[in-house]
Amino acid sequence: MCAEFNGETIDELLHRAIQASNEGDRCGAAALANRILAVDSLNQDAEDLLSADDNEGELRRLTLLFIDLVDSTVLSDRVEPEIYRKLVISYQRQVIKLIGDYEGHIGSVKGDGLLAVFGHPTALEDDAHRGISAALDIVRAVQRLSVQAERKFGVTLEARIGAHRGLVYLDVGVDDVYGFAVNLTQRISGLAQPGTVAVSEPIAALVSNSFELKTFPATKVKGVTDPVPYRQVVGERATAPTGRPALVGRAAEQARLLRAWDMARQPGSGPAGVALRGEPGIGKTRLAQATAERVEQTGGRVIELRGSPLHRDAGLHPVRRLLERRCAVTHQTSGGERLRLLEAEIIGQGMDPVTAVPLLAPVLGVDPEHGYTRAAVEGVTLYQMIAAGVHDYLVACLGNRPGMILAEDVHWFDPSTTQIIGALLASPVSRHLVVITGRTRDWPQNDWPVEVLDVGPLTDDEADELIRTLKPELPPAQRSQVRARCDGVPFYLEHVVAALDDAALGSHVPDLLYSPLAAQLDAHSEAAPVIEAAAVIGRSGELALLRSVAGGIGTDVDAAVHALAQKGVFVLDDAQRWRFRHELIREVANELAPPSRCQDLHARTADAMVAVAGGAEPDWPVVAGHYTLAHRFDEAVHAYRRASIAARNRGALQEATLLLSNAVEQATHCPPGPDRDRTEIAVRLERGFLAGAMEGSWSGTGPADFERCLTLALDGGHGDELFDTLSAFIGYYVPRAELRHARTLLDSLSDRLTTDRPWSYPAVESSRGSVLWMQGEFTTARTHLGNALTKGSDADPAALNSAWWVSVDPVSVAHVFLALTAMVDGDLATAAHEIAESEHRCGQLGFPQNAQNRVHTFYMEIWIALEFGRLDHASAVSGRLRELSTSAGLDFWRFVSTTVHAHLRGRTALRDGADAETLLHAAHKLSRLVDGARQLNLNAYLTFHDTLIARLLLAAGAVEEARQRLDAALAHTAATEMNFYDVELLRIRAHCLPDRRSRQATTEAALALAHRQGAALFRLRCLLDLLDGGATDRRDELAEAVQALPAGAELPELFRARKILDPAVG
Repeated sequence: MCAEFNGETIDELLHRAIQASNEGDRCGAAALANRILAVDSLNQDAEDLLSADDNEGELRRLTLLFIDLVDSTVLSDRVEPEIYRKLVISYQRQVIKLIGDYEGHIGSVKGDGLLAVFGHPTALEDDAHRGISAALDIVRAVQRLSVQAERKFGVTLEARIGAHRGLVYLDVGVDDVYGFAVNLTQRISGLAQPGTVAVSEPIAALVSNSFELKTFPATKVKGVTDPVPYRQVVGERATAPTGRPALVGRAAEQARLLRAWDMARQPGSGPAGVALRGEPGIGKTRLAQATAERVEQTGGRVIELRGSPLHRDAGLHPVRRLLERRCAVTHQTSGGERLRLLEAEIIGQGMDPVTAVPLLAPVLGVDPEHGYTRAAVEGVTLYQMIAAGVHDYLVACLGNRPGMILAEDVHWFDPSTTQIIGALLASPVSRHLVVITGRTRDWPQNDWPVEVLDVGPLTDDEADELIRTLKPELPPAQRSQVRARCDGVPFYLEHVVAALDDAALGSHVPDLLYSPLAAQLDAHSEAAPVIEAAAVIGRSGELALLRSVAGGIGTDVDAAVHALAQKGVFVLDDAQRWRFRHELIREVANELAPPSRCQDLHARTADAMVAVAGGAEPDWPVVAGHYTLAHRFDEAVHAYRRASIAARNRGALQEATLLLSNAVEQATHCPPGPDRDRTEIAVRLERGFLAGAMEGSWSGTGPADFERCLTLALDGGHGDELFDTLSAFIGYYVPRAELRHARTLLDSLSDRLTTDRPWSYPAVESSRGSVLWMQGEFTTARTHLGNALTKGSDADPAALNSAWWVSVDPVSVAHVFLALTAMVDGDLATAAHEIAESEHRCGQLGFPQNAQNRVHTFYMEIWIALEFGRLDHASAVSGRLRELSTSAGLDFWRFVSTTVHAHLRGRTALRDGADAETLLHAAHKLSRLVDGARQLNLNAYLTFHDTLIARLLLAAGAVEEARQRLDAALAHTAATEMNFYDVELLRIRAHCLPDRRSRQATTEAALALAHRQGAALFRLRCLLDLLDGGATDRRDELAEAVQALPAGAELPELFRARKILDPAVG
């Protein structure tokens, strides 16, 4: 049985360690390996994990060939070992030579099978094309070798080749490659018929424009779960498939090209030349094609000479490819047939085959032995005659009338072809347009008489138009992302948009772009560490930061940066800043380093960003992202919280909430324990508060966060965090009028908290007082609210302002609810004083607490003003409420301000004696807002609005509707225990009843409740209603109620009462 500790066996720990290593978590893997060795010191697997060196390689997408000698075992049985050795060595030499000719590399030899890679160690921009060209040449070479072997030894040889492209790990130290792609390449080779080349779908997608492919059904192969689709390479295409991308923008360039064509058509004008110069993929070819289409539409002919990176040293290779296309010559065409086809082509162009064939046949690779007489000259003279013959042939192909010669990719032209282009441009009698395309950095040095057009990137608007043309349904946000990645390069835009249909490719560099971009990086140069570090930092950055990240690995960072700028990988904005020329280059560079090295680079980048910032604040979201990718999750949480603070200080609450969600996610990856619990509680409370600040108490995020915090705090015995969680819950329960839950939580936790934490006493007492007030226990509430302000002598004055995420400030709340208590006492002066004290407290708070508590204070000030009949003052404060809730981005309070505005309109309509229609409109509008709030569980204080709705309905004559409204409100208060306005609900309901007795009974019930609650203002209103209803025995009680009100009280009801008691008043 395996040793076991902490509930895990060694095998389980080893499995976790291997998984961590495979995912690039070297630190985690090492920690687990050390735990294993602490128990089993001889565990070799754990030793191997610790000793593994993960800094010698990189990840690359490469083209792979597996070249297999068919039936080699049978061959070894048919011939002597020495002969077999000679045959195999000859075969291997041919393969190695041809792989080298195409700049590939033999990665390993597996018996008589060889694995070749293209794109390593030399980065190639067309490695897939080179790989397939090499494979076809190898098949032909082995066929020739087979002929010799059959003649000498009576045996034949055949090779089969598989080609695939995929992600591999390059172990530079041992010069080998690893990964699933290697194994799949070998399996693809097994699917190829003898003497053929089989390719996978990724390769087929890259080379289908250059090679004819035959599709085969997907086939099961060993070690691969799903059947593997593959294709057989038939041969090179004579011409590329039709189909051209849209041409967007380029109006100025097109106009200049067409102007040149018009000039070339003029009699006696001579040739016109235009050179299109720009970086790869910028759209030079498409511009030239558009011009060619115009030339053909106006009766001209077009011929094309194409440069090839594989044949830049092969004399007149572009001319040879032109001859092969026009003569329909392939690799399989015999010498004699080639000659016959060439003669037919020459005659077809109106040339003399006797003089032209000896000059053009050598270009096509046809020797005199196939039936023509060699030109009777040698050396320079022969060279000049062949050049003149080619010139004449090109002109003849144009039909001796105006036409266009397209010299495509002249940076790959050999010197002989370059000279012919010069001769065409210098001819005084020719009437043709020569359009030349080439790369800026590799532009051939010459004095051609051409107009040079430097083709630049598309503008954002043009790029957007191209994207819409390619994929009209793409939404604006995705179009913007594509634009940002492609920098206005049309070729990049086309292929990135095409890759969006494949979810697996949409966020990666498409294969068609990968090789050319990787070739620009020259990843195996001394600058490789700088490239990898820069890719991790981002699209651009400061040189000082790059030095900090890459400078500790033995590299001259400054020299590497300047070398990369000269190669066009970097652009130096100034002496202190660099950036990648293209985002896609950065994305390719970001794929080079294996996960372990990426983690280290991300960690170094984050540390450097914090260190380089000095006294300034670093870009915390970026720092957090780097720490996350470095698997340093504690620092990631810290950075996200710092980022959230910065966003909150800017008032960007939604951004701050999202950053805290990221922090929560990273906290789950931290090691379990008390520290993680405290961190998670703090982050969740912050997030829950911000959600409430933005969305109100109906937010689903806040409650779930608070519940989790309560569980963690109780289970872990975290007292300070328990107090914070209690505060957050009160801020959640009270707006929802879940008073029973709030009171239960306070009763169960308050003693535990305040005993050891006297500084928490004001907050607990303020919360108790506010909950009791809402339950209608005004006298008891006054005691607790007073305690919150007067018995907190042991409290740290800063403590109550330290937990910024608690939206309800206990001091402000205590003052506000003392103001409401004064209101029900009919004491306007005291109420105004407490409101002023609350506003003063709000001024001491930071954002968003200050805004949250100030709008809360405004709301209560409006309510108090209305209870005292001060409608104009209420309207003025309502404007302040609306302005602050809007400027602070408090969505919940904007909704509240809308409700208050509707309430004030209703009050105004009542005061002004509006007609029934106006009153009903005001009642229904306020009803919709109040009912909407209830649907969102925003229940606090709504009964204050319900009474006005009922009054409006009564005044409009809708008595039954008013009664139903009040009955529903009373049912709600019974369910929630929110009884602070029950007296008013009952009093107004009495006006909805049909007979005097029931009205009086209901008003009596309201009066009794006012006595129990100690609500002097409500008691006075009930007594006035009883007297208005005909009661004559209440004058003494009314006098007592008037006497109980504060001296100097200013109430409309008090004026009425005094008039009843003394008709001489007023």
